[in-house]
Amino acid sequence: MNAAAGLRSEILGALDVVRERWPAVYRLLRYSAASCFLAPLTLLLLYLLHSVAGWEAWHANLLSVSVGAVPAYLIDRYWVWSRSGRNRLWGEIVPFWLITVVGAAVSTVGVNAASRWDNSGLIVLVNFGTYAVLWLVKFFVLDRYLWPSRRAPSEDEVRRPAGAAGA
Repeated sequence: MNAAAGLRSEILGALDVVRERWPAVYRLLRYSAASCFLAPLTLLLLYLLHSVAGWEAWHANLLSVSVGAVPAYLIDRYWVWSRSGRNRLWGEIVPFWLITVVGAAVSTVGVNAASRWDNSGLIVLVNFGTYAVLWLVKFFVLDRYLWPSRRAPSEDEVRRPAGAAGA
């Protein structure tokens, strides 16, 4: 076995341990990996629309955030939180888009304010800064409310006879 294969095996083994012992940390790692893929694409699109195509900063920001939200939803739902089956319109899609719209509104206000200096680098930096601030908030909302983990019952719940919930 070569060194790369050995390192890969060690990393996968460590991730298995994290998934078993700390499932929320494991989801946070996956969420981070998805963000490392999606954020640069959104920022690149923002930069190209504003600098190259000459769009207004806030137009470019709204489109780039909207375009990035589609793969973000799919990656978060299926890969980060391992959900399968039908997408629930009111239980998943609408809340996810509401979170995305709030984030887009906050970043658009910041980007529009930064556009006064007509500096595409500053506009991208402001977008990234607002994204970073909202990133953990979004993870918490998705993890706790939109796709909460399916926890195993405690020992007391397993031992308690059915119908004795309040006893």
